Amino acid sequence: MKIRDYIQKNRLITDGAFGTYYETKYDGERELSERANLRYPERVLSIHREYLNAGARLLRTNTFAANTMFLTGKDEVLATVHAGYTLAEQAAAEFREEHPGEDIYVAADLGPIYDMNHQDYEGVLQEYRDICEEFLACGAECFVLETQSDFTYVEPVCDFIRSRSDAFILVQFALDKSGYTREGLSAARVVEQAGAIESIDAYGFNCELDAVHMLGMLQKLTFPNDKYISALPNAGYPYTLRGKTIYSGNAAYYNEKMCQIAGLGMDILGGCCGTTPEYIRLLAQNSAKWQRPPKRIGMPPKADVKRELSAFAGKLERGEKAFIVELDPPFDNDPAKVLRGAKELRNIDVDLITLSDSPMAKSRMDAGQLAVRLQRETGVEVMPHISCRDRNVIAMRGGFLGMQMNGIRHFLIVTGDPVSRADRERVTSVYDFNSIKCMQYMREMNQDLFAAEPLVYGGALNYHGTNLDAITERMRLKQAAGCGFFLTQPIYTQEDVERIQEIRARVDTKIMCGIMPLVSYRNAMFVRHEMPGIHVSDDIVSRYREDMSREEAENVAIEVSVEIAERLYEIADGFYFMTPFNRTGLITRIISSIRERH
Repeated sequence: MKIRDYIQKNRLITDGAFGTYYETKYDGERELSERANLRYPERVLSIHREYLNAGARLLRTNTFAANTMFLTGKDEVLATVHAGYTLAEQAAAEFREEHPGEDIYVAADLGPIYDMNHQDYEGVLQEYRDICEEFLACGAECFVLETQSDFTYVEPVCDFIRSRSDAFILVQFALDKSGYTREGLSAARVVEQAGAIESIDAYGFNCELDAVHMLGMLQKLTFPNDKYISALPNAGYPYTLRGKTIYSGNAAYYNEKMCQIAGLGMDILGGCCGTTPEYIRLLAQNSAKWQRPPKRIGMPPKADVKRELSAFAGKLERGEKAFIVELDPPFDNDPAKVLRGAKELRNIDVDLITLSDSPMAKSRMDAGQLAVRLQRETGVEVMPHISCRDRNVIAMRGGFLGMQMNGIRHFLIVTGDPVSRADRERVTSVYDFNSIKCMQYMREMNQDLFAAEPLVYGGALNYHGTNLDAITERMRLKQAAGCGFFLTQPIYTQEDVERIQEIRARVDTKIMCGIMPLVSYRNAMFVRHEMPGIHVSDDIVSRYREDMSREEAENVAIEVSVEIAERLYEIADGFYFMTPFNRTGLITRIISSIRERH
């Protein structure tokens, strides 16, 4: 019986975890379980047999991590894939021979291949294609794409499989306890998008959640059509003991919750991390008693939400010049100087005050918390920088929720400078996100949580790189993730101005051109020689003298900054002023001079 016909008539029970069960079964084995396909094939066969004897009718190949993220080169990947499929099919064939009339299916299993920096989309997609081609050459008639977090590769990979085969395709996404994938897709968004992809036969959820939380999440969902839905939760939440990851043995409780999940009309049931043949045995025994009620079909009603643009976003939309001023949070716990500067900026009606977030990986007062206080005390909207270096996805989400609650709606999202070599032994970088991934996460939060008052976020534009195609492609990726504007690095030379013009010709976006006044000869020389990519010309340096007074040097800084702004005025959507040493008086004079001329 073909798998589609089987699922139409029966609930399909899959196997449970392979990797975690392998580690438990072969205690002390620290190598990747997928490598056992080639090194210890009898171990792999043994686990497949255990799951079949327990009642599983869909075996997934032991190939979840069979890709170049974990294995060495294409040859090892394809050999591991081939061996993985061959072993699963051998176990299935043996079982069919011993149990005539039993329908057993083998699924080619693919885990995610991440491209964190969005540098090699075509390369990653080609790797997926190569793996799929190998599976198809082995005779695969069913594919499972597991533990996915977004649709970047899902749709093209599924379309590729469909273009070569009528194979059954199941795609599963992993959600955290808050109901989001690591890339920020909500459960409802997964259902909406997966349900609309023609090449997908079935979709659902696996990993990360235990059965209790998966049940709660599924109870809230409405499905757009009658595509098959899967649910493969983890055994629970693990703990670590003496370096080992341990899941509690709770098969009976797990199956109690799986019974409730089945009662929602789920079509494909099984287990993920921490589950064992015992879990599947109970699941298979109970499934014979379960009726399969219809799923809740229909699109959930969409609330009629009127989005309110922030004053800053509205200004950009109307084509008016915006003025953003950056202040540096203090290194200590005294915000007095920053507060004085913010109040001075309020007097000249700047559109946003922005706060840097530990640039150069040096710890300062938290930009988000300081933003709340500044905005509350000055009435000026504040935009903290958010660095992906320092916070994991849990902290990021919590931070956005808290800041939005306190009225902070504007953010500059940066990947973040790496930790210095000297600090790496005691300071760790996080980088759950890069700037693009973080923006994608924020886009989903805007759609699901902040529909009425969406977060407004921009990105950094490092315009000076040699590869303009790469620069503009990265800008487009950020735009697709909801990025509404870009702040540039400081601009000093005519070549810089022309580079911005060229970027504007290629990308339709809002660009806030960076101006950083040079407040002394020493400051000019430091920026010129110590800040890579910043081009301070001989002409500018020659306008400063080492023996200048502070007032004389500031007058030159104003002249130079206003001249730069004049060259940029018809190009820029606004200006982004980096305040040297928090000298806001200097910035107010520059902004006033620019406005007087226009």
